[in-house]
Amino acid sequence: MGRPRSESSREAILEAAFKLLVERGYGGFAIEVVASAARCGKTTVYRWWRSKAELAVDAFFHATREELRLPDTGSAREDFRSQILELGVLLRGERGQALAAMLGGARTDPALAKALGQRWLEPRRRWGFERMSHAAATGELRPGVEPTAALSLLYGPLYAPLLFGGEIPAADAIRAYLDLACVGIFVDSG
Repeated sequence: MGRPRSESSREAILEAAFKLLVERGYGGFAIEVVASAARCGKTTVYRWWRSKAELAVDAFFHATREELRLPDTGSAREDFRSQILELGVLLRGERGQALAAMLGGARTDPALAKALGQRWLEPRRRWGFERMSHAAATGELRPGVEPTAALSLLYGPLYAPLLFGGEIPAADAIRAYLDLACVGIFVDSG
């Protein structure tokens, strides 16, 4: 059965993996390099993770776990504003660099695309669609607003830079964008 897994080794591997993902991108990310940086053997890494894709996604979530809040204030407009502003803060830092590296790597690595889709994109897409559908049912959306189009409009300023190598807008720019987008999506609550 082998030696028992060490939680301190696991932590060191995740921290080294995240740092390397930020510094080198997904293309320069390798199990051997992570093992060396974490001061362990690559067999130790493979005891926890079957592939570099799994390790990269776990390292990202290990560094991000505290900030993945999906709010429910009772107001769809405020829920989306709050979530998008928090997401902007997260994406402007190292976690945004790591996510951008993985999104780029997902184009050529199906295992990474699947893991990233399941753990990052789908839960957020599901929350957004459910929240937008609830807003439509409660009369918070303007008549004729299509939820999927509204979600693309709201999140586009954050994801487009990740995909195309631009900078995530600063909080003031995101607020200005949200002010404009919300006028077209949500019924005025005032």
